[in-house]
Amino acid sequence: MSTPNANPYAIARRTIFVGLSVFLTAAAFVVLLKSYRGVPVFGWDYVVITLFPALFGMIAIGFVLALLGFFDWLRGGDPRHVMRRNWREKESEQPLAATAIVVPVYNENVARVSAGIANMWQSLEKTGQLEHFDFYLCSDSNSADCWVEEECAWLSLCRRFNAFGKIFYRKRRHAINGKSGNVADFCRRWGKRYRYMIVLDADSVMAGPTMVRLVRAMEANPEVGILQTQPYMVLGASLFRRVLQFSSRAYGALFSQGCSMAQMSSGSYWGHNAIIRVAPFIAHCGLPFLPVPDKSRRHVLSHDTVEAALMRRAGYEVWIAYEEPGSWEEGPPNLSDMLTRDRRWCAGNLQHFWFLFARGIDLGSRLQILIGLMAYLCSPIWLVFLIASAFSTYQRVQFLTLSAGPADLGSSSSKFTEILFCLTLGLLFAPRILGLVRAMAERKNYGGGVRLIASALLENLLSMLLAPVLMLFHTMFVVLTFLGLQIRWNAQNRADAALDFTHCLVLYGWISCLGLLAQTIAVLYLGNFSLWLTPIFAGWILAPVLAWVTSSPSIGLACRKVGLFLTPDEVVSPTELDGLEASPDEGKTVSPTWTQALVCPYVQAVHLSLVRLRESDVEDEPDPADVRRAEHLLREGPHALTPRERLRLLWDAEAVYDLHQEVWSRPNAELHTSWLVAQHEAISSPLLTRYLLHDDAGML
Repeated sequence: MSTPNANPYAIARRTIFVGLSVFLTAAAFVVLLKSYRGVPVFGWDYVVITLFPALFGMIAIGFVLALLGFFDWLRGGDPRHVMRRNWREKESEQPLAATAIVVPVYNENVARVSAGIANMWQSLEKTGQLEHFDFYLCSDSNSADCWVEEECAWLSLCRRFNAFGKIFYRKRRHAINGKSGNVADFCRRWGKRYRYMIVLDADSVMAGPTMVRLVRAMEANPEVGILQTQPYMVLGASLFRRVLQFSSRAYGALFSQGCSMAQMSSGSYWGHNAIIRVAPFIAHCGLPFLPVPDKSRRHVLSHDTVEAALMRRAGYEVWIAYEEPGSWEEGPPNLSDMLTRDRRWCAGNLQHFWFLFARGIDLGSRLQILIGLMAYLCSPIWLVFLIASAFSTYQRVQFLTLSAGPADLGSSSSKFTEILFCLTLGLLFAPRILGLVRAMAERKNYGGGVRLIASALLENLLSMLLAPVLMLFHTMFVVLTFLGLQIRWNAQNRADAALDFTHCLVLYGWISCLGLLAQTIAVLYLGNFSLWLTPIFAGWILAPVLAWVTSSPSIGLACRKVGLFLTPDEVVSPTELDGLEASPDEGKTVSPTWTQALVCPYVQAVHLSLVRLRESDVEDEPDPADVRRAEHLLREGPHALTPRERLRLLWDAEAVYDLHQEVWSRPNAELHTSWLVAQHEAISSPLLTRYLLHDDAGML
């Protein structure tokens, strides 16, 4: 273990990082003040001056991180990084330890999750080190269909790979505290069996050699508590997802490398695609309740940053393994789904304010928390800054128009205004230019230099148009969070399906109206000064069209066909990603999937084997309400039950067994017609043919 802030190299690098960021912000602030020399200053100007350091500071931080990452890349990597130490010279001789691969799921595309686990199993098998790894599919799904399909998928994986006792399935009865509660449940039940756990998301995939190397790195460095990989976005079909995965690959590693360079052992943890030392995680990373009056709001929503801070406080190191290949995830397929995700993240990040000044937190962890907070707080600050700038400009225009000698005012300040404008643009676009220079070194993996440059230009244009749209939504999310409105953590959509234009008009039309109104007012009252706001107005006006066009898989695939937004994982596709692009609707049944647990003997056997019987040895009288509910189900069909009632039924093993008898023994006239369809599917259901009736599984 290491004491936080004790490493002199970390202190020196963090001093350089903070010092450069503060210096650039201070220099820009001085230029801003000089731009007011010789001109009248109004009330709104003081708002601009007050907010400027916060906004420019975040631009400076992004630039410095990219600059440090670029420097580290030029010198061939950080020799003091945990993945570059002496143990790598004899890596193959480094022993392994028991490791759990934990895959939390919540109403996911089960076929996609199952295929990902299968690919990782086969990749590990090729390393010859499979004996050290177990898989855990930990479900919080509140969809009865997903629950039953997950059980069948688990059995299919076990039979396919003869993996009973190696691949486990766990369905929580009460999904308390979301994903963090799911992982905590794993730690309580099975954590003592394992020295490490590799935590994944439902859409995550990691290569076998990468997982083996991560375990060896942890074994060789017992002071490391969390080792976070750099997951790259893959499998995108929509234009939005393809642009995201291109920017993630071209620029993402630069920021991660810069963060590692500056923070060293106080790096980030993103909640997935990372390996964790289980014992200290259990001992020190239990999430505390927040000190708020409302008990329903005390749980920490975004757990990853807090867990990294607690691990660091306990004396263990947190590193970013930015150079490790073979770590992937999928991005949101369209703007609407990304905004849904961002609302959850905003609520979670704003909670981290409670930890910003907590006792014992490492300075590096405090910086991570602060940057996470400002990622969303910058949006309302930017909006107020724009409004204040517009009003101050209007007041200045009016003053100069009415003054006796307008030519004498502002002549000396215009030079400083131009300098500030160029400095801001330079720091904004420099990280992208540095990332492009780095990507040019492997341009063949991006479709060639010309296609790489064209992709970067288009990505910059799209990002510039979307930035003001995101600013409005993030501002709204911050306001809603401060108002105390509850955030529902729904399942994430991962399917590349185009948005309906009507949906885009309803969700983004108000932004277009705002943009048209704001532009009209700006032209009338600001004159030529309104041209400075054109990129913002353009993004607002085009918001519905941008959301609609970028959600299109056909446009995205057309771009891929001509070589735009290509990534190295598409030029040379890893085998771990094979077969993961299946249609989300493939294999769906006509009747609800969960009914097969009542009708199909195979599916029922799987389900009953995973559900505990009632603990009482005495045969209790059936609950009259349950009897009425069962009769209602048989006569009115599966849709007669609410989602919660379906889950309650499936947890009752005796009720599932009894209903199976009733469905097959009752005359058809006493059953709803949907049960007849379910009976037919019990023989030819895609659920069976996909998971249970494989010839190689030996079920036939």
